[in-house]
Amino acid sequence: MTELNLLIIVDIVVTGLICYKFFTLIKETRAIQLLKGVLVLFLISYISRQLGLQIFNMLLEQLRTVVLIALPIVFQPELRRALEQIGRGKLFKYWTNRDEFKIKIDKLVAAVMRLSQNQIGGLIVLERRTGLKEVIDTGVKLDAILSTELLVNIFIPKSPLHDGAVVIDEGRIVAANCLLPLTNNKKLSQSLGTRHRAAAGISEETDALVIIVSEETGVISTAFAGRLKYNLDEFDLKEEVFVKFSEDTDN
Repeated sequence: MTELNLLIIVDIVVTGLICYKFFTLIKETRAIQLLKGVLVLFLISYISRQLGLQIFNMLLEQLRTVVLIALPIVFQPELRRALEQIGRGKLFKYWTNRDEFKIKIDKLVAAVMRLSQNQIGGLIVLERRTGLKEVIDTGVKLDAILSTELLVNIFIPKSPLHDGAVVIDEGRIVAANCLLPLTNNKKLSQSLGTRHRAAAGISEETDALVIIVSEETGVISTAFAGRLKYNLDEFDLKEEVFVKFSEDTDN
């Protein structure tokens, strides 16, 4: 095998890895729909050139220019999230070892189930790779070891910290009474309350997994990448948390 052939193989492998990593970053965001649209646009443009449709092709050229200018503005949250992950150097983190991780999941889920059974509203943000310092700074810093009892007590109605969200990172309750940005997604049901809209909002701007407990019904939901999942039971919630954080160690 010549040196040139080896260089070509390395080039192909590196390019493939970069493309794969890029896809994993956007696969659960709005950007994946944009990527499909751009690919369709380029395909139409190619066909137009082959058929010699000069006027139509000129219009497509102008449209591509507008799209390229609009991309950084429309998809600023996704771009910021990707740049933050690259800037951190270490793209993935995990909650210590797997045994301790499972214990912490059990404590977290037990607290959520207790909130649900007593119809106590709750909003819990689980930090993953994107830092949440801006959110943490809006609340009361605790830096406490995660426990079922403490998490439940934080959300007891009329307690000092029951409003707002709790932020959990690496198995510690970092802060409570935090403010989250509300989503601007018009496709979400108008019947959704502030907790659900706040959960969707922070999940659009970061890669956090957010757990919501409805005060009116006790229904458990999650928000991730701007998408909401409703009516989760104990098993569903454990699986959702475990899968999202296990993804970090599988890469």
